[in-house]
Amino acid sequence: MKVLVLGGSGYVGSRLCALLAASGWATPVAGSSRRTVAGAEAVRVDTRDAAALRTALRDVDAVVNCVAGNAAAIGEGARVLARTALEAGCRRIVHLSSMAVYGTVEGRVDESTALDGSLGWYAQAKCEAERHMNGFAERGGAVTILRPGCVWGPGSDLWVGRIARFLQAGRLGDLGAAGDGWSNLVHVDDVCQAVLAALRDADARPGVRTYNLAAPDSPRWNEYFVDLALAIGATPVRRLSSRQLRLDAMLAGPPLKVAEILAKRLLGDARFVPVPLPPNLLGLWERHLRLDASRASRELGLQWTPYAVTLQQSAAWFLQQRPGSLPDVTVLRGGDSPT
Repeated sequence: MKVLVLGGSGYVGSRLCALLAASGWATPVAGSSRRTVAGAEAVRVDTRDAAALRTALRDVDAVVNCVAGNAAAIGEGARVLARTALEAGCRRIVHLSSMAVYGTVEGRVDESTALDGSLGWYAQAKCEAERHMNGFAERGGAVTILRPGCVWGPGSDLWVGRIARFLQAGRLGDLGAAGDGWSNLVHVDDVCQAVLAALRDADARPGVRTYNLAAPDSPRWNEYFVDLALAIGATPVRRLSSRQLRLDAMLAGPPLKVAEILAKRLLGDARFVPVPLPPNLLGLWERHLRLDASRASRELGLQWTPYAVTLQQSAAWFLQQRPGSLPDVTVLRGGDSPT
């Protein structure tokens, strides 16, 4: 099976290409507008460019859409993909959406919950992309939509690296009620295994199948912050009020973001600039939404990576980015159990 992975140079896409290449039954083609991917055939393609996408789709059996970026890349890109894939005779798409499509709803949420793009441009774009995928299915395509929570694990700068830097700087810790929301963390390999399970399905009939992806043992944010702080040696763990967090996000955030942009543009490196705290994270950390991923367990046969395993893998990866700062952390590999 030849599989085009759009967004193949991203965090999930590059890991997926590696697993597809090692599968013995699939050949990945990494589609990216930015750079090539080691170990995989690669094509430069912007999903909004129908001509380039049509060329990339030649002889392809299935597409995995991992495209990130701005609203146009996500929403308009999905529209062009749906149309072009049908024209090219490729009728299987696995589409990576997000839990952001559930908007502000709280409580236990399954796949029947109505879409709500009220959380901002990202949620709106993800909802738009899903609508285009539904249109693809109505015209005879077979679509699997995956809605992951927060994808973490080794290499995750978003949910490991950034959080760890906040902890080291004392800008994050035990947040009290402001951090009592559910994290909905899911290991990057579990997301990839869900994709592989969808691609292996020999009975891919026209229509849409949708799955939430979040590990059943994913903790509340406060627990994760404290556990990660201990694992990387960012102690003592501070107790922060919601007022302190909001001052950081609202007052320090904008100038730090400007400094980050200027450093990248003028110096090519912004690693020395403190990471801005995005205001939208504050709402996420206190939000009591818990993804129900039982359908993925049941129908895709997923075996979720234990939280303790991913935590140690992630901490070890982060500390290895800073030579000389590595405390006694056991590096665990997928399937191992902590002792």
